[in-house]
Amino acid sequence: MRRHLLRMEVIVEVEKPLEIFARLNGRHGPNTEQIVRELPLSDDKIMVEFDLAYTKLNEKRVEAMWIDLIFEGPEMNQVTLRDLTFSRNPRAEL
Repeated sequence: MRRHLLRMEVIVEVEKPLEIFARLNGRHGPNTEQIVRELPLSDDKIMVEFDLAYTKLNEKRVEAMWIDLIFEGPEMNQVTLRDLTFSRNPRAEL
């Protein structure tokens, strides 16, 4: 698992500009690892990658993984998320 990249792609429509963060959480035993990435809303293709090689995940004890979406200052703003896609890709061996 630590030899993989997790990629999240999404189409986001917002009324007013705001910052959106994606946080990958992985629970292994009593511990939880977290990786936070900001969604680049200025790009045409909104995509973030989580490189699991830089975590301290214990592959044999992983119980659950989930994504939190964090909206900074969402007051009175319509946000639409469509075509949310996750993929797991092996890292290149160097």
